[in-house]
Amino acid sequence: MSKSDGKRQSNTLLNYFQSPKADKMGSPAKPPAKQTPSKVSKLNGKPKKEIVNESSDSEEDIKSTKKRSRIMVMDSSDSEEDGHTQQGKKLKKVERDEELSTPKKQHNGITKIKRNDDEEQSTPKKETLFKKFKSSSSSVNASDSSVEVLTDVPEKPATSQPIITDPNSNWTHNTLPFLKPEKIMDAFKRKPSDPDYDPRTLFVPDNFLKDQTPAMRQWWEIKSKHMDCVLFFKVGKFYELYHMDAVTGVIELGFSYMKGEFAHSGFPESAYGKMASTLIEKGYKVARVEQTETPEMMQVRTKNVKGQKVVRREICQISSKSAMVCTAQMPEPLNDNRNSLYAICMQQGSKGNIRLGICFIETTVGTITMSEFDDDNHFSRLLVLFAEYPPTLILMERNSVSPALLEILSTQFKDVQKETLSPNTQFLTASETLNKISMACYFYNKDGSFQWPDFFKRIADDCLPKTAYELCLRSLGACLWYLKDCLLDVQVFSMKKFEWYDPLNCLSKEKVDEVKEHMVLDAATLKNLNLLGTEGSLMKILDHCATPFGRRLLQRWICRPLCHIGKIKERQNAVQYLADNGALFQSTMAILQKMPDLERELAKIHLFGNKFHATEHPDSRAVLYESATYSKRKITDLVRMLKALEDAQEIAEVYKDCDDNFLKKLTQFAPVGVNVDLKDVLRYFKNSFDQQKAEAEGKIIPKRGVLEEFDEIEEKIEEINSRLQDYLEEQSKFFGCNVKYFGTDKKRYQLEVPEHKSNRATSDYQLEGARKGNNAVKRYTTKTTKTLLADMMNAESEKAKLILDLNRRIFEKLFEHHEKFDQVIQCLTILDAICSLAEYGRTFSQDMCMPEILPFNDEPKFEAENGRYPCVPNIESFVPNDTKFGVDNVPNIMIITGPNMGGKSTLMRQVATISIMAQMGSFVPASSCSMSLIDRVFTRLGAQDDLIQGQSTFFVELSEAASILKHATRHSLVIIDELGRGTSTHDGNAIATAYVNKLTTFGCRTIFSTHYHSLVDNFIGRNDIQLAHMACMVENEDDPTEESVVFLYKVAEGRCPKSYGFNAAKLAGLDRSIIAKARQYAAALEQEAKNRKAIGEIYHVKDMKSIRQILSRLAL
Repeated sequence: MSKSDGKRQSNTLLNYFQSPKADKMGSPAKPPAKQTPSKVSKLNGKPKKEIVNESSDSEEDIKSTKKRSRIMVMDSSDSEEDGHTQQGKKLKKVERDEELSTPKKQHNGITKIKRNDDEEQSTPKKETLFKKFKSSSSSVNASDSSVEVLTDVPEKPATSQPIITDPNSNWTHNTLPFLKPEKIMDAFKRKPSDPDYDPRTLFVPDNFLKDQTPAMRQWWEIKSKHMDCVLFFKVGKFYELYHMDAVTGVIELGFSYMKGEFAHSGFPESAYGKMASTLIEKGYKVARVEQTETPEMMQVRTKNVKGQKVVRREICQISSKSAMVCTAQMPEPLNDNRNSLYAICMQQGSKGNIRLGICFIETTVGTITMSEFDDDNHFSRLLVLFAEYPPTLILMERNSVSPALLEILSTQFKDVQKETLSPNTQFLTASETLNKISMACYFYNKDGSFQWPDFFKRIADDCLPKTAYELCLRSLGACLWYLKDCLLDVQVFSMKKFEWYDPLNCLSKEKVDEVKEHMVLDAATLKNLNLLGTEGSLMKILDHCATPFGRRLLQRWICRPLCHIGKIKERQNAVQYLADNGALFQSTMAILQKMPDLERELAKIHLFGNKFHATEHPDSRAVLYESATYSKRKITDLVRMLKALEDAQEIAEVYKDCDDNFLKKLTQFAPVGVNVDLKDVLRYFKNSFDQQKAEAEGKIIPKRGVLEEFDEIEEKIEEINSRLQDYLEEQSKFFGCNVKYFGTDKKRYQLEVPEHKSNRATSDYQLEGARKGNNAVKRYTTKTTKTLLADMMNAESEKAKLILDLNRRIFEKLFEHHEKFDQVIQCLTILDAICSLAEYGRTFSQDMCMPEILPFNDEPKFEAENGRYPCVPNIESFVPNDTKFGVDNVPNIMIITGPNMGGKSTLMRQVATISIMAQMGSFVPASSCSMSLIDRVFTRLGAQDDLIQGQSTFFVELSEAASILKHATRHSLVIIDELGRGTSTHDGNAIATAYVNKLTTFGCRTIFSTHYHSLVDNFIGRNDIQLAHMACMVENEDDPTEESVVFLYKVAEGRCPKSYGFNAAKLAGLDRSIIAKARQYAAALEQEAKNRKAIGEIYHVKDMKSIRQILSRLAL
């Protein structure tokens, strides 16, 4: 280990390993052995000191400083002695718990490790630390009570040299041939150029493994099967990172390298949650490798095995953003967002039709959602699904996905992780999926019988898949394989939370009389209107939710506004009622704000109570040094869940006098409402054990009457105690004095008799000990005391075993009521989302109204007075506008012109956003609003080139425009911003004109913005199109370099006189001389256009007078 150089250490985790400061730095020692007392290097511009992990599997001479002893923690299973002793070296034992567990002081928020200050230390000979990763039973294992301290006699001062911290430096793993890019292969010796190459695995040569020490061989064997993971490799009380993983730890977590030839870093077990969460948020997969046996267990297992021995280690969990469950070690994700694991199975028909089978899982709440549907060549339905439930990881069958889908995933979802699975073995067939599920432990009842969840009746007949659902079953199989590989399958599948996703009908026109539940918002609309973004989005504006689960529901409401007039009005009334009743609203929020994430809490309760996980999962075998802390966290989660459910019951009392039917139904218990009365359930758990005591001790001791088995053992112990007391009274009478019991544990129940009365003891009394002095006594045992002691110890052993499983059984018992809890959470979720909409109405600073929603009818209409776009930062300074469609003889189609930056796009977004908010049941930012239902919103906004996909601006424009014509109905809302810009002016103008003509046949509400004034001229005087422009004031119009345009941001009737593009050029900082020259060209082109138009008119007139008038306008 290195010595401190006297500077403050900036890296917090270094404090777990850092050595005390040396008295002074020395000069180099003579060969052969040297010592390096201090190592300082630079990493990311900051000095880093070299550190050594004290729970290493290697042995080494320990460097020392004066007056402070060096302590090295060695795993007895993974290290061995040198076989020789250096001059002056002494061995000393210290307590492991003192070395690794006792806090000394805090530095940068991390507890320092206590060192032994009683020993003299000086500088020993040099020998490379962690040069070898050896194994032996001679050192002390993680479970031993002591470690060896090597105190060295100094010879000569050592010299200092920098350690290597560059990830591209000459670390051992950078020199291994089988890791070279040109030689790397997967476990089946396939190179990356092979289409079946599996990047998750690595081929490691046998001859290389043979040369490794047992522990390092163990690491390479695990790593070779999980090359896509960062291994947190448990050694004693520490998680160690080796080779390329160590580099990741240094770069991403700020660790410092330990000295040695191979990269090595680490951290203590207590920091696992923080370190794992940090890497996961950065996109890494983390594999937690635990020791799953003690050294004693290893000795028994390897009793007849020759050679070096190593404790067994197993992967206990692989965690990533998309595959993670909340545990006592890693309690909560760093955010509330859904992180969905997707599997997609695609089938393309001979006629080009596409069918998709989808499965996506939210592992933190345990929901498994499946769907199977037909899609178009643009994958419209899939993109809508991705917008509603954003993917974090997408699993696909290798070589089975079309190039078109791959192109979409690699461009539009380039930041989403993707993995390909091998056909049939990893991406399972439908039949194999059902077979594996039926043979697993997921759906077994307490009596041992297997029962499919009711959900599976839809997609299968027992283990036979239904033909219409084979693709989604294959996707389920892929997710099953992936979660099983991560050791998370039991935790997720055994919750039995299966759901079916019905895609919105965005592929065909729906009939007017067809029942529509939701407005269709495709992926382009969700993106173009910025409905779900983090900044300046509708979600950001409307989100006043008090709970994470309420926030997740609100997002789904935005994605799927209602089309059912009754449900809209029901939600509107509830929102209005809460907005008008401030006291009721505040009482509701006071309760909701106390709620944890109940969906994730319920998933944790299930995990902690799962018997298979507690008995068969590798985690059940893990040797954990922080187990007491984890037990307390589990109890805290339990108590928090019970307290939250108890608080939730207050909702019924708060709303008992509520006049709104929907809110009453949501909050009251049956038969009035759908809320669930949990009074009896909560009373049972409240009376079952002392919650405060359980939290403090980290274990649950049930009260009498809760658990029959526990009561029987308690009664047995009481009966033994009664026999002990009776026997003691009998002995007191026999000896004629006060006889007491003496001793503890296995030496209990010795009869303590005053010495002066001991002469009455017969041969039946066996003398065990005595005490001399004034109160001299003799202590005896008899056959009876020995029998009573044996009975008591047996009973206590039974009690201890029962308590070990009691915590799990309490969690299991609580989860038995999960259906009731789910219903309560559902009610709270909806209530929170309604409160969020009410709070938006209560706090919006400008005009606000509850819109009037009319059913689908023959004449679509929309009218908003003083409407505002809600997603602007300074809403107070926003200029409101009135918009009308289909009322007061105003046509349904608006062609709008105006200067650049004049507000055209904002007005278009305003109308669309108000429409969506209205059908969500929300207040809208307008003084009044009335509209008939909209079945779908189409948007074509901006010039978004998809050149990465090989698609130009013009191609994308026409594709989106064609989709609108294909799917729009008279009840749709169409927003098109400047169609035809991606080609020549004449072609663009012609296409845009024809397109508007086609839209007039639909009669749907449309806003079409353009800078083609000739296009506008084609529609002047028509009664089926309204012309409008964004008004502005112009100063110095005659001087192009001094022209100034003041935007009024108000909609005015008629066409805009000009586009004022030169003003935009001026604002952009274009040189004035260029603007002046451009103005001259523009004037010439404008006059040329007038000339062409005039000449064209000559052919349509017959009298000379008209011809002369036309010729007079020509500028020749």
